[in-house]
Amino acid sequence: EAYNTVAGQNSNNSVRVTDAFLKAVEDDSDWDLIRRTDGEVESTVKARDLWDQVGMAAWACADPGMQYHDTINDWHTCPEDGPIRASNPCSEYMFLDDTACNLASMNLLTFLDSNDVFDIEAYEHATRLWTVTLEISVLMAQFPSKEIAERSYKFRTLGLGYANIGGLLMNLGHSYDSDEGRALCGALTAVMTGVSYSTSAEIASEVGAFPGYEKNADHMLRVIRNHRRASYG
Repeated sequence: EAYNTVAGQNSNNSVRVTDAFLKAVEDDSDWDLIRRTDGEVESTVKARDLWDQVGMAAWACADPGMQYHDTINDWHTCPEDGPIRASNPCSEYMFLDDTACNLASMNLLTFLDSNDVFDIEAYEHATRLWTVTLEISVLMAQFPSKEIAERSYKFRTLGLGYANIGGLLMNLGHSYDSDEGRALCGALTAVMTGVSYSTSAEIASEVGAFPGYEKNADHMLRVIRNHRRASYG
């Protein structure tokens, strides 16, 4: 049914919520819907009912669904240049307005050998190699506007990720919705993040940091500390 309603549609739908809304969901309290035009309350609904409706809509059409505004900005590396207000349509790229990143995804199944052993050294090497490749690609890319090109050069945003986590989990006998599946996904993400940040710092030691780094240096280090705390529990 969903495919009949989105033919040719080049967008996804998501709803951005705050910690205050999540607290209202937790407490099963009311939530005011505010008009953008004049800031007045349009209507009041049950936060938990709205949460359920958004979740059902996301499930029905496979759109991203929820974005967590406060959490996203808690992990924002460059807040001195403004907040993160939105994402690209698929929600995997979160950064400043008028920026873009070149994306690359590593196929996780290619790192699984015939004995179902994941080659972590090869995965780390590929992460390092692709971080360098994407850094080079910033100057080779084409951008839809002058503003996006200028800010992409200033912040040198890269988009490294992985694909086929579902295939990897199936080959290893884990379901998506399992503690083992979530643990494996978290570990692979943490390794990729750590190696890519380390490689980025190594590049900066040779050619200098990106132009937007200096005034955001403390925030960059704060986010790195966040990553370290999350990785070590």
